[in-house]
Amino acid sequence: MDYVKIGVLVASLFSILATYSVARLTRKHSSLENNVNRQHAETVAALNHTYTKEAHASNHLYTRKAVHLEEASKIVGELEFWAEKCVVPRTRTDFGSKKDIAAKMSLCFEDLSKHTMQFPFTYKNIPDFYSNLGDLMGSVNYIENTVHSDDFSASSEAWTDAVSRFRSNLTPLTRELQKEIEALMQQT
Repeated sequence: MDYVKIGVLVASLFSILATYSVARLTRKHSSLENNVNRQHAETVAALNHTYTKEAHASNHLYTRKAVHLEEASKIVGELEFWAEKCVVPRTRTDFGSKKDIAAKMSLCFEDLSKHTMQFPFTYKNIPDFYSNLGDLMGSVNYIENTVHSDDFSASSEAWTDAVSRFRSNLTPLTRELQKEIEALMQQT
């Protein structure tokens, strides 16, 4: 019977040692798990911060591009308005002589040209934008030169040609601007 008591005592002692060892290993594992969780949370927070900064920068560039495209469209609209007034005024309002109106049209083109030079990042991905802008410049100059010629007549063939050139050169530029604005709006 003494062996049984000694066996129970030894078994109890091993049980206590095993429980202590398991508890110690559990605390160590828990400490390691807490460290891993903390590092994971810090990494996720750092990535989230980076992505937030990237999203902010992307939104900022998107907004700036949208503003500049809107401004260019406004200038093109004003250019088209003065061109229309130079060709055929639809109202009784007197906007001045054809020379004055052509000068206003030319100033609008200069504003558009300046705007595109100030913010080239907005227009660099628009296909043939600068080529179309150059063609439009030629037709604006042609209208202004025609209006300023000594033998100017609104019924002349030169005037009809100048108007036709302007319209055919304005259309691709306007269309590409509208496409870019629509594409930008689709991204939202």
